[in-house]
Amino acid sequence: MVSCLHRADLDLLRVARGIAACDEPALLEQLLPGEGPGIGRTVRALTAAGVLAQGTFRHPVAREAVLAGIDEPERAELHHRVAVLAHRGGAAPAVVAEHLAGAGSALQAWAVPVLEDAARQALREGSVTTAVRYLRIAWESCTDELRKARIMATLVRAEWRINPSAPTGYLPELTAALREGHLRGADALVLTKALLWHGQFADAKEVFEHLSLHADATDQELAAELAITRTLLRVTYPPFLSQVRPPGRRPVAPATVGASQRTEAALALAAALTTGPSEQLVSTVERILRNSRLDEMSLDTVESALFALTYAGRVEQAAPWCDLFVEEAGARRAPSRQARLAAIRAEISVRLGDLRGAQRQARQALTLMPPSSWGVAIGVPIAAGVLAGTGTGDFGTVRDLLDQPVPEQLFHTRYGVHYLHARGCYSLAAGELPLALRDFQRCGELLAKWRLDTPGLIPWRVSAAETLLAMGEPDQARKLTEEQLARCSPHTPRVQAMALRIYAATGEARHRPMILRRAADLHTGGDEYELARTLADLAESFQALGEFRRCGLVARRARLIAEKAGARPLLDTLIGTAGWDEGEVPATAGAAGALSEAETRVAALAAAGYSNREIADKLFITISTVEQHLTRTYRKLQVSRRTQLPASLVLDLST
Repeated sequence: MVSCLHRADLDLLRVARGIAACDEPALLEQLLPGEGPGIGRTVRALTAAGVLAQGTFRHPVAREAVLAGIDEPERAELHHRVAVLAHRGGAAPAVVAEHLAGAGSALQAWAVPVLEDAARQALREGSVTTAVRYLRIAWESCTDELRKARIMATLVRAEWRINPSAPTGYLPELTAALREGHLRGADALVLTKALLWHGQFADAKEVFEHLSLHADATDQELAAELAITRTLLRVTYPPFLSQVRPPGRRPVAPATVGASQRTEAALALAAALTTGPSEQLVSTVERILRNSRLDEMSLDTVESALFALTYAGRVEQAAPWCDLFVEEAGARRAPSRQARLAAIRAEISVRLGDLRGAQRQARQALTLMPPSSWGVAIGVPIAAGVLAGTGTGDFGTVRDLLDQPVPEQLFHTRYGVHYLHARGCYSLAAGELPLALRDFQRCGELLAKWRLDTPGLIPWRVSAAETLLAMGEPDQARKLTEEQLARCSPHTPRVQAMALRIYAATGEARHRPMILRRAADLHTGGDEYELARTLADLAESFQALGEFRRCGLVARRARLIAEKAGARPLLDTLIGTAGWDEGEVPATAGAAGALSEAETRVAALAAAGYSNREIADKLFITISTVEQHLTRTYRKLQVSRRTQLPASLVLDLST
């Protein structure tokens, strides 16, 4: 087609190029003033030839081919002229900006603000790559140093959505702009956060202190943003905040709705990690998440809120919210945001006992954003992947993750204790007990030093106690579990149950079933992997006491849950458990739908190994009532004894 245009009349080629650059008839006449009335005739000829349809090219490829056939300087000049005409005609900023981008420069004074407006609109619509293209041209063309620094800060924010390592080249220039007084206000906080992310703590300290000391006392927005940042630094980079000077004035109330939400989310995260969870905290976080969308400034809000719910032990509530924001990040074509949210989702899945899901999400996080772009936050996806892989027995993948280089500064952040704990759990599973204990104790030292030693963050005492137990030190293990239990509250049932499992192993054999049953009850509806581990220990304790029927019932339930969680090593330990009759054909789970609610509760407890008296005490009914419910249950399920009850009954049991 292009070769045909070159062989045709010169006017035909000029009009085709004009239409390729601008298909607005009014602008086309101004772009080609010498053509006059001949433009309409030429358009009709191109339409008859099948090149155009309704005044524009029939296919975008044809338009691009015509533009590509123009020499670079001539094409840039053509786009520049169209941009000028479009701006004069009152075209939308996005239309003008696209032509300025085609010209590769913004020579007029009005052009830079137009590019900024178009970039902001593109960011709101999720067109991050387009926004970056506009911002780069605006930055290269701008001559005002203050505006240039502001554009660069916006560019860093935009490129961060695609790849956090991309804007590292701008950091030295932004630092210089700050020293020269060109980078001001909240834009300077972008530089602080970028330097922290990449572990450049000394530079970040200089920038943050400079900003705090030289901030305009009348800049209410900056004062609010500094307060938010300090709260997040307190629980994310604890040593960093202790090294910078305290604020010289009291923080002010946030001036915008977005800033107010960021403040509340940051305070909720800090509360979850310092004072522990509460119902009010959970209610606040869910309200924040309901009102949040992934716009330019909201990722900190969403991340803080999701982590607050997770550390507060409400992972079953955090999971659907996280899924919603992962989907939104995908729709907005923001891979770095997808990756960061996938890493949080992997941590949530670990705490739900969904090991295979956690492995998949951790892998997705490290695929969407390469390890080199994660900075110190690499600890989150690696830790989740290591914990999940250790539970599933995928030690090859775990070793690959631990072989991944991580920055030394990682261990000066909250992300670092996640990494240390996960590495310790792998060492424990691999039999490297001294290495495991060292990592767990290091976790404890850091958390105590940072005053973040809450059960919801890292249950390092439980893991250290399990290691000491394996090393033949039951007294030390018991002491640590008692310390952990003393720190637990009704809002931390998962960690309390984990501690009880180890505590049971340090005591007398005859007391273990009672303690382990209590732990299993705390896990119901929560971490299925830890529930399976607790039930496996309970089955073992029944076997040691010679209660083989109960051992078989509990082992059957443990196998079912472990298989669902994907815990292959745990399944291997349950093979051949005493009391399991391989010739027995249990009732199908589907038949349980015929049971009433009361019959289901009784049958579930019976299938879990509880005696009739224990069931009566637990449900506050008489032994006779238990026997009647079981009699009707056996008849409906067509079984003759409790060993034939479907183990899946207990999965939906709430106590």
